Amino acid sequence: MTERLLACGLGSGMDRSLAELRSPRRELLVVTDAPTDRARAAADLLLVCDPTDSTAVLAELSAAGVSHLDGVFSLGADNPPVISVLAHRFGCPGLPVETALDCTLKDRRLAILRGAGLDLPRFATAESVAEALRAIAEVGLPAVIKPSDQTGSLGVMKVESAEAVRQTAAEALRLSPVGRIVVEEFLEGTEHTLAAFMVDGELHRFGFADREYGRKEEFAPYFFEGGDTLPSRLAPEQIEEVTDTVRRGARALRLDPAVINTDILRTRDGRVVLLEITCRLTGARIATEVMRLATGVDPLPNLVRLALGRPLELSELRPTRNGAAVQRFLPADGGVVEWVGDPRDVTRRAGVHDVFWGIELAPGMVVPPYRGGADVLAGVIAYADDPAEAEAEAIADRTLRALPLRFKAPAE
Repeated sequence: MTERLLACGLGSGMDRSLAELRSPRRELLVVTDAPTDRARAAADLLLVCDPTDSTAVLAELSAAGVSHLDGVFSLGADNPPVISVLAHRFGCPGLPVETALDCTLKDRRLAILRGAGLDLPRFATAESVAEALRAIAEVGLPAVIKPSDQTGSLGVMKVESAEAVRQTAAEALRLSPVGRIVVEEFLEGTEHTLAAFMVDGELHRFGFADREYGRKEEFAPYFFEGGDTLPSRLAPEQIEEVTDTVRRGARALRLDPAVINTDILRTRDGRVVLLEITCRLTGARIATEVMRLATGVDPLPNLVRLALGRPLELSELRPTRNGAAVQRFLPADGGVVEWVGDPRDVTRRAGVHDVFWGIELAPGMVVPPYRGGADVLAGVIAYADDPAEAEAEAIADRTLRALPLRFKAPAE
């Protein structure tokens, strides 16, 4: 019997995973707002609309005559509530919509985690600039302001003075569809990505990476995340401590059964703070390529099993490799493009898995100043057989320096 699967939403570069989901016994439907040649080649049916808008997705499915689905999931897209709506509409396995909203809306998630006793930054919510000023007085400075309902670091900014709050809060409110922001205490430490499946109360971790923040505040008030690194520099007992915190957070949010993506901060004094936790596959090719290069673990077969309501195959989550892998980004930060070539020209170097532009570049293009995680100029994924990540990092750095790109010299 043919299974009909819907991949609703493709995170950046995640269309590369679609070919692996093809099967003679499977019909693959894809919904995306950024159709690519890879998506067209892999999909039995490709629908173009906003994958974060459930009404638009349902309308497109109806127009295409789709009345039956066996499973629905996203590939790293930030749309868990839409996945839940579709699962409910078609009778597929999936989390309740309210649960998906609890882990997607920052104010709701923080309230639930605080109620469960997890260690969190001090925080308050605001729906106006005046309320943001009162929140700052409560939380203290420095602080981080975030739209409650945005992802991908859009509108996330640091404020260090009361004078900066008005402008920063106004921008974050403008970017929030529901007009609500979160004001959080700013904490310093190391940040980490944990990817896992949560089934029957048990957390099955299949990836753990360190986030690269060496240039975190270079573009203040915006934050720049430089990529991910495996293996982690944390000690095994520290990784287990982080894993236990994620497990507690997933249970508090009732993310079961679910695939889980997290952002965890370990402060300089050893606190483990759960910054983000949501019910989707880790995007930006981290879970499907970066983690896989280091560990050999492919989460996609189990992602499909979860979407179909079948048991996980836990043996497939055990590492088969002990290598290193990194993803590194260059920020887009202004300038006029003079010449641009094909980034694939540098992929022939040993240890280079892929090189890519983060935005479409052309001669004469004016690159805007960096304002958040979406403003990536280019990226590279590199790997090494030696688990000491220094070799992979060196490969990535050399590759980014060799990019076929030249900017015009500024006029004197």
